[in-house]
Amino acid sequence: VASRDIAAQTLVEISPVLLFTPTEYEEHGRHTLIHHYTFKWRDGRMALALGLGSLFNHSSSPNVSYIIDTETESIRYTTIRAVTEGEELCIFYGHKLWF
Repeated sequence: VASRDIAAQTLVEISPVLLFTPTEYEEHGRHTLIHHYTFKWRDGRMALALGLGSLFNHSSSPNVSYIIDTETESIRYTTIRAVTEGEELCIFYGHKLWF
């Protein structure tokens, strides 16, 4: 939840990630709660966002977008539009959700 008004295009979080190889993920990660919080990395690995990255809830009309930064192995979260104090910060997780 926003603790103050936030302007559009404001970087709100840079989350480092924990990366899993396809084998690690298939044999272990997908059988745990981690499965519900991972992102597909561009090289086929799966990434778990650390920091605040896994705390953003889903919305079909999000106010935060994210960019996967393979160079720094992090995910950058930026507001799409102005966000008012007290408003929940949400991202779009995709159409195939488990909930």
